[in-house]
Formats: sequence, C-alpha cells, structure tokens
Amino acid sequence: MNKGNSNKILCFGELLLHFAPDSHGNWLENQSVKIYTGGAEYNVASALSKWGSKVSLYSALPENYLGDQLELKLNQEKIEILAEKSTGRLGTFYLPFDGDMQNAKVIYDRFPSVFSESDFSGFSDDELFEDVTWLHISTITPALSDNAFQKCFDLMKKANARNIKVSLDLNYRASLWQNQNPFDKISKLMPFVNVLMGNIWSIQAFLDISIQYELNGNFDDENLVKQAEKSALEIQKSYPNVESIANTFRFTKGDEVHYFATLYSEGKLFISEHYYSDKILERVGSGDSFMAALIHGIIKGNTNQKILDDAVKVAFKKLFVQGDTINETINIENL
Repeated sequence: MNKGNSNKILCFGELLLHFAPDSHGNWLENQSVKIYTGGAEYNVASALSKWGSKVSLYSALPENYLGDQLELKLNQEKIEILAEKSTGRLGTFYLPFDGDMQNAKVIYDRFPSVFSESDFSGFSDDELFEDVTWLHISTITPALSDNAFQKCFDLMKKANARNIKVSLDLNYRASLWQNQNPFDKISKLMPFVNVLMGNIWSIQAFLDISIQYELNGNFDDENLVKQAEKSALEIQKSYPNVESIANTFRFTKGDEVHYFATLYSEGKLFISEHYYSDKILERVGSGDSFMAALIHGIIKGNTNQKILDDAVKVAFKKLFVQGDTINETINIENL
C-alpha cells in the first residue's frame, strides 16, 4: 500500500457486529454463522487505514472481553480507537450474506447498546481533534440517540471552527428513523458539511430536495444524471459550504449489478464509467468504500475526475469481497 501522510481522519460512529447467516437456514443445522466487524464509519476508517492514512475511530465499547478483543483488533489494523467504555452490550445487526442493507432482510439489534446509551463525555475536544484534518460521520449515527445527534452536531461545529474538513454520508436506513423526521436533524448538521455523499433518493429523504425528473427505473436513464446535477445545485444553493457532492447509482436485479456515480465540484458535474457484472458476492460496504476513496482522493489533491473514477472502481471491486470492509486486494494506488 501507499505510504502514509500527515493527515489524520477522525470517524465517529457505532462499532457493530454483523451476523451473516445463509438465507436458507443451513446455519441452524451447521451451528455456524459468519461474523464480521461492521459499522459505516468503521468501514470507512478500515479502508483509509489500509491505504496508509492515520485514522481514529471515536466510538463506544463494553467493559468486557468483547470490548477488549475489538480494541485489540482495531489496534492491529492501525486504527486508533477512542472508546467510551461502560457496562452494556455491543450493537449488532443480522443480514444474510446475500442480502442488502436497504432491504427488509436487515435486522438491527442496537437499542440499547453502549453507543446508543453513551453520553459521550469521556474525551476532551483536544484529545479528539489532536492532529485531525478531516472528520467523517454518516447519517446513521445521529439517528441512534439524542446524545449521538448532539455529539455529531458538536463535533461538526467544532471541526468547522478549526478548519477541519467535514464529510457526511447520507446513507438512509428507514428502520433507524422510525418516529423521527430525518430533515429536522440532518438540516442542522448541513451548515458544517464540506463533502457530501449519497444518492438522489437519500438527498430527497434527508434534505427535502425532491426528484423532479421522471425516472424509468433503468440504470441508463439520462434523467438520473440530470437529477444528480439538479440536486447538487439545490444543495449548494441552500448550503454553500458544501464543496463536493457525490451521487452513486447501483441497480441490482438478482445477482446482476450496474454501477456508476457522479461528482459535482467546482461548478461542474463529473460522470464515471458504467460498470456491470452478472454476479456479485457482497452487497454490504460498497458505499463506505466509495466514501473512503472520496476522502482519500480529495486529501491527496487528485483531479475531480480521478477522485470519482477511483471511488467508483473501489466501490465496484468491493462487491466481490465478502465482509463489511475491503481487503488487501483493493489497493487504491493500483486499480
């Protein structure tokens, strides 16, 4: 992998265990189920660390051997873990290895957890922001508790005041936003965001920016690109602090997938190549790997087109790597 740089990235979010049984129930007979370490911000941190960046994950862990083992695992991955520790349990989710985070097969079991119950008072601002030049959060985190939302707000506001870049992934999980209006919370965070990732549908859900073009549901619909640009322009009109806006498009039918993305930056819309496969191995973590590549490319000072092209290649390659995170086969410097 490439040599590290002096930029340190702070990610804030819940560290989870992902139980991945097979869809047909054979795990009951075999008494065996795959378990992965997961969580959107951890997935981003893991990729960035593999590519040589200095990374800290601010999260929560239980004061027991599971927490100790996860802390050791992250240290081995060269991820600094800043953990609020308390008695309690880790959050988990259940998703068959052929399932998608967006569909009904995902079952969350994360309320209560040490993260959702934390007051996030264990670390000072100086400890959290030491040497940090980038802060990353996903929209999953503010949905988990009022304290988690308030900590997102405080971190993003203070990062902005310290001239630290702030990125936000608009990954929408309807089951986590029950009885909440996502716009009420996310609109309060947006004034501090510099880099935004999502898609035209999550932008509509979180930022109340409607889809105005008629879409036919196909990956090659030209209106997808038109809507991506229109959504980006409306975002920048409401939140001029947002410098870059990425929209990803993943169309799956059975095991088939079509994938491409756009990036709006410096007053121009950039469009990636389209990628296709008739079979994929993993549906989890592709968006997180895209986000990591986006951060990596911006920090490195790459051109907008290269930033986008690399992020799409990484995200597409992740569809063929089992588990929540990339592995050593995905080297962003050698795609």
